[in-house]
Amino acid sequence: MRGSMRVAVLCRRLDGKPRNGFERYAHNLVAGLKGAEVDPLLPNQDVRLPIMPSGSLISPPYFDIVHPLIRILKGQLRADVFHAVTDSQAIMFPWLKGKKIVTMHHVDKTPADSLSEAVFRAFYGLGTRIALRQADKIICISSQTEREVKEAYGVAADRIVTIPQALAPSFRPLPAVVKEGTIGYIGALKKRKNVEFLIRAYALYVRKDIVSPLKLVICGEGTDRPFLENLCTELGVSDRVEFRGEVREDDLVATYNSFSLFVLPSHQEGFGFPIIEAQACAVPVLTVKGALIPDEVSMTTVKCSDEKDMADKMEMILSDPDLRERVIADGLRHATSFSVEELGARTKAVYRSVYGD
Repeated sequence: MRGSMRVAVLCRRLDGKPRNGFERYAHNLVAGLKGAEVDPLLPNQDVRLPIMPSGSLISPPYFDIVHPLIRILKGQLRADVFHAVTDSQAIMFPWLKGKKIVTMHHVDKTPADSLSEAVFRAFYGLGTRIALRQADKIICISSQTEREVKEAYGVAADRIVTIPQALAPSFRPLPAVVKEGTIGYIGALKKRKNVEFLIRAYALYVRKDIVSPLKLVICGEGTDRPFLENLCTELGVSDRVEFRGEVREDDLVATYNSFSLFVLPSHQEGFGFPIIEAQACAVPVLTVKGALIPDEVSMTTVKCSDEKDMADKMEMILSDPDLRERVIADGLRHATSFSVEELGARTKAVYRSVYGD
């Protein structure tokens, strides 16, 4: 390798409180790179304006265009390798001199469910088009994402490398946390997440001849919340379903540990962080059979064919201690394979390969 390689990671401000899969990836990537002895330039880390990294319409243009452009004009954004952690950060590629890498998380196949979602999709779509033209290498976070990128955009195999997401070591069993007697969900409340399926399955579970059925706790916010709350009322389970809103990062691990069972009913996930997060906290996980979730992530979940099957498997796992322990043990072993160290080392190898070219 020629000289010392300078790397810039194009991500939004890292505040230690990731709110979605993109931000979690950025936090884990930077931690892994530092462990691999790469100290990247983070151009958005010195932002002083009180703008959240995500969750508002101003976040994408400010963090992905305005502030980096200011750094470029001041001559403060120079590197040999630029890594955009999502395709929206790749919007700056035409103004950057150096090798370029983008991480793609998924190809969204569901329609936007709100005007703000449509605006975000258009913004990310612009970044995707730029990334596909200019990236020297495309990192995909799963084999499923790799297939989606090849099929949707016709990208050649030699431009793609698959490096799975990582799981922060903070996700672990906490014996001191008391189980609340709940079935849990954590995620956005939008159509793609398919939370309606979970509520309907839960209503069937409650109608079974169970002495003390567990409550359902739904954590998250989104445009579907009013619909989902009304659905609970229609199905007669509103007194047994609790909508808790967003979970603070500081409370996330304890929240997973408080669940007796976790369900991710999504139609599609680029990766499926909640699966391995829950498994690492020794909680069995149910998913929907046929969902577009990477096999390497969902392989040790209990897959359910329909709402009745999910209700049956809820009862089965919660009533059979031996089965429950087997599912937990399989999940714990599986979750340990997604390490921050591996993410950092493999990504550094990609940097070295394009820099050497």
